[in-house]
Amino acid sequence: MRQRAIIHVAGPEGAGKTTLIETVLQRVDPPILVARCRRDDRLGEPEETSPRTEPELRRYLDAGAAGAALFSFPSAPFSTDDFFMTDLMVEYSRAVLLEGDSPLSYVDLSVFVAPTPQGRERLFVRRPIPRPSRRTQTAALERLFTEPAAAAELMGRMVGEPLAAMMRARPELVEAARVELLQKLDQAKESPAAPPAKRWTVSERYAGIERAQLVIVNVRDEDERRRAEDLLSDLVKLRQDKEILSDVLGYRGNRIPITAVGANLADLADPGLKKAIAKVRRVVQSRSV
Repeated sequence: MRQRAIIHVAGPEGAGKTTLIETVLQRVDPPILVARCRRDDRLGEPEETSPRTEPELRRYLDAGAAGAALFSFPSAPFSTDDFFMTDLMVEYSRAVLLEGDSPLSYVDLSVFVAPTPQGRERLFVRRPIPRPSRRTQTAALERLFTEPAAAAELMGRMVGEPLAAMMRARPELVEAARVELLQKLDQAKESPAAPPAKRWTVSERYAGIERAQLVIVNVRDEDERRRAEDLLSDLVKLRQDKEILSDVLGYRGNRIPITAVGANLADLADPGLKKAIAKVRRVVQSRSV
């Protein structure tokens, strides 16, 4: 089996993903393949194309890519084998860069290229999470208790099998309990819904940044430097603030630090860019041994 690094580069449109990939191709030892990936649920099956008129593919090749292709895929049904069996992936390489939507559930390095915030834009926002009405919450239970047999089965699960067996032998007890519960459900339906809960979420433009292992905030000029620093400061809270960690990443969240830098992707001498490329290089080298 070939050992090569799979690196996914994500981020909003215009953030600088292709510019970063061009730099990786120029600064990391070849051969490297690049796939521009796009999820398209209108497709019945994945498809690979390599149109010569595609400007992004031309940029990859001009920067030194050993091969480049477009890969479109539906959300489901979809097997990762469909990607690994493409014409692009049968070529030899030390690394594969995926730009855009990832067709793979696991990659060796997940990179997110982020633009600097606009105006009062923040990385994390608190949004209300609507709760279902009492009527919606009680509807399922009401359907269960409509049939006596179903009611007996449900109450059996709740109180235990020995007591359930006794209740089945006394259908009048089941019926009395069923009628009483239906009355209580009718009363519950008229109760007002609980107020919406609020939880931390990632703002729409930065969706996906929470699971990246390397984050690069693209600083195009010095006026954006301060805003980039504010975004990086917010990103630190993802691992340090328990409430944000729980709301955004859930029980799968971890406190493993991520590499986060502000960098001018157009300046090869930028310290942040050098640090990011060094991390990419280490990942490629570790998989190419």
